[in-house]
Amino acid sequence: MKKFGFILMTVFILCACSSLTVTVKEDITIEYGSELKIEDLTDQEGIKLKEVKEYDAKKIGEQTITAVFTDASDKEIEQEVILTVKDTKKPEITLNKDKVEITAGDKFDAKSNVKSVKDPVDGDLKYSDKKDLVKDGYQITGSVDTKKAGNYKLKVVAYDKNGNKVEKEFTVKVKEKPKEETAQPSNQPSGNAYSNNSGSTTSNKPTVSGGNAGASSKPVQAKPQQTCSGYGKNAIGNSGKVFNSEQEAIDYGYQMQDNDEKILSFGYGQVYDKCDNILNQWTVDFNYGGNFTENP
Repeated sequence: MKKFGFILMTVFILCACSSLTVTVKEDITIEYGSELKIEDLTDQEGIKLKEVKEYDAKKIGEQTITAVFTDASDKEIEQEVILTVKDTKKPEITLNKDKVEITAGDKFDAKSNVKSVKDPVDGDLKYSDKKDLVKDGYQITGSVDTKKAGNYKLKVVAYDKNGNKVEKEFTVKVKEKPKEETAQPSNQPSGNAYSNNSGSTTSNKPTVSGGNAGASSKPVQAKPQQTCSGYGKNAIGNSGKVFNSEQEAIDYGYQMQDNDEKILSFGYGQVYDKCDNILNQWTVDFNYGGNFTENP
């Protein structure tokens, strides 16, 4: 009987020495796309993570996994662990330029200024023309009137697969198209010069060849530009305001855009009278909404 009791005691001691327990953390949160590490699961020293079962790094939400822990003496234990996978990293937008300049009449594609749109885990996000995009792609909001000088703000809006959103703005400046110089008719005066009957030009009053010799002719006068009171049809933008300088118009456009969230962009240009004469005055036109569309 004494020998039997000694054997039982020895077995009990061996069983007690071979057991391994691991205390896992509570409320474990793992970043989307990340591998599990031992420090994510426990603060217990001397413990290693040998294997993980049923873990999906790209599955958002709560998961129950099986972790195989070991210690320095190669003892191991399988233990269920509850954790939550969350995606907290937003996509990244890289632009070629923060400000793009074109000339009125040029073609312009807003996507050409987008260098890349990427999610840190899932990679490139593609452009989408869906009206209500909320996941996996990017859009460009705002519009550019390529026929009208002005400063237009466009916004790149990107969403990853899990709905994380990021925005980035850039400005498109449409410059006035240079005016073409027209040749002056031969029967029009140039500066203080006058044209005689022989077609030559001199800085003094010419004499007339033939007729009363020595008699002076009257200088040929340019026909004055026709003037009309009042502004032409659709000459003034929807701001309803007229300014005496280009800079005043630009400043007013930016001021209104900053104070009114409904204004996505604005354009400015010179006004003209009822006879289509361009005046030395400026007006502002606001864009209150709509997704970007390429202008011809």
